[in-house]
Amino acid sequence: MRTTVRLTIRCSDAGVCDQLVSVLAPDNEGTPRGMSLKMEARKETLEVKIVSDSSSGAVSTAVAVLRDVFLFQEVWLLSRAWTPKSMGGSQVA
Repeated sequence: MRTTVRLTIRCSDAGVCDQLVSVLAPDNEGTPRGMSLKMEARKETLEVKIVSDSSSGAVSTAVAVLRDVFLFQEVWLLSRAWTPKSMGGSQVA
C-alpha cells in the first residue's frame, strides 16, 4: 500500500516562501527507496507531496518537514528582530 501525505504551508509573502524552499531543498535529494518528495512554491504557498511505500516513512518525513519549517520560522523571526531598522527590522535590546 502506498501512502501520500500533502502539506500546504502558507508564508507571509513569496520572498519568504522562496527562502523556505531554499532551506528545505537539500532534503529533496537522497530520499529512501520507495519514497518520493516533491516541493512546489506558488507565490506565498509551498506545497509538499510525500509518497511512500511505507506509511510510517511518509508520516515521519512529514513530521521532519514540519519540524524544519518551524525551525526556519523561529530563526527567520529572530533574524528579523535583530536586523537594524535601516534594513527593515527592529532592534531588540
